[in-house]
Amino acid sequence: TEGNIVTSLCYLLFSCRPQTLSVSKKLFPDLVHRCLSTLPSRLELPFNPAQFWSCYHFHNKVVSLYLKYIPLSQRALVLERLRNAMPSNPELGLRLLHQEFVEGNMEQLKFQARMLTSNTPRCLSTLQNLPLCAALWKDRLLFEAAEGGASDRLRRLVDCCQQTGVNLSIGGVDL
Repeated sequence: TEGNIVTSLCYLLFSCRPQTLSVSKKLFPDLVHRCLSTLPSRLELPFNPAQFWSCYHFHNKVVSLYLKYIPLSQRALVLERLRNAMPSNPELGLRLLHQEFVEGNMEQLKFQARMLTSNTPRCLSTLQNLPLCAALWKDRLLFEAAEGGASDRLRRLVDCCQQTGVNLSIGGVDL
């Protein structure tokens, strides 16, 4: 499928040329969508066709190319829609977070960050099972507190920490 990837990317680059883009401006988003949906992101592991791994390298290249032709004011919306189509693409999630930060949408940034950490990568959702990562818990608590987090959310985080055995004392002071 390496030949398909190169051919698809070359055709997209050809479609982006100024002479071609003016003719195909309405067709370009459809072309990008077809390109993203037809090339697989799940690849078989060598010698074990029952197991797969995800590779979004090509998809992320296509998204980068596509974003060059999207107005800044619409990029977060486009990235959110693409992330919903590819929820297990961590680079796309991080790109969306960055775009929300650049646009100053802090509430949307916090929401998208929660979505990202609860879904991708899988190890982040098991944070509660890692009492040795007390620094991560403390950083999350401090982030929530700095952002004016609701006291019930902070209480739930502290309760989670206590249940998993994370020591939350900072300089001899318990949180």
